[in-house]
Amino acid sequence: MTETYQAYDVGAMLYDGSAVDQISPDLFQVSHWQSGATGPEIATGGRGTVVFVNGQPARWALRHYQRGGLPGRVLSDQFFYLGETATRCFREFRLLSALHASGLPVPRPIAAHYQRSGLIYRADLITSRIPDARPLSQVLTLGQAPADIWKAVGSLVRRFHDAGVFHADLNVHNILVDETGQLHLLDFDRGSIRPAGKWQSANLHRLHRSLNKLKQSAPAIELDEKSWDQLMVAYTE
Repeated sequence: MTETYQAYDVGAMLYDGSAVDQISPDLFQVSHWQSGATGPEIATGGRGTVVFVNGQPARWALRHYQRGGLPGRVLSDQFFYLGETATRCFREFRLLSALHASGLPVPRPIAAHYQRSGLIYRADLITSRIPDARPLSQVLTLGQAPADIWKAVGSLVRRFHDAGVFHADLNVHNILVDETGQLHLLDFDRGSIRPAGKWQSANLHRLHRSLNKLKQSAPAIELDEKSWDQLMVAYTE
């Protein structure tokens, strides 16, 4: 990882100089990646849209930051500018850089970008796409979860918690399962490194609520309290 900074007239970019030779604001526009009749692959879900583009040498995931909840109905993709280092894209880029360098299973950060207009800014993040990986929610819904999936999830969460990693939106959509059965965690917007505390149990409660919500939307899923018990046994080991 070679963190490189580049400013321009209305914003700035951070990028990994070992992954990108040249950078411009165009890289963060979906229109830049349109080619032929098909264009880039687009995945919707959560608070925003992720666009998978053909970066070099691997595929990238481009995400435009969106607000959630009631503020999102008014401000959508607009955030109050409190200084460059406080922008959501720069904070997530640097957190991912640290986590990736430590060997934790997260996407590799490629580039971050914000564009400012007075007291408001908009932001984007490009990460590497984890090959052949699907959200845990999809794997469960299709009945294709690997054996011992709950043990793996519990161990994954414990690994991040032991490293002091707070994930602001720990849910079944942000845990990815690749073709080998390995798990990865993504979407570290508003994440941080913290001392151990009550946030760890709050993280687990959030994940539990997410699993219950998934079960309500897809009753055929083989998911019950025994599954959660298996997860917690692995978490506490």
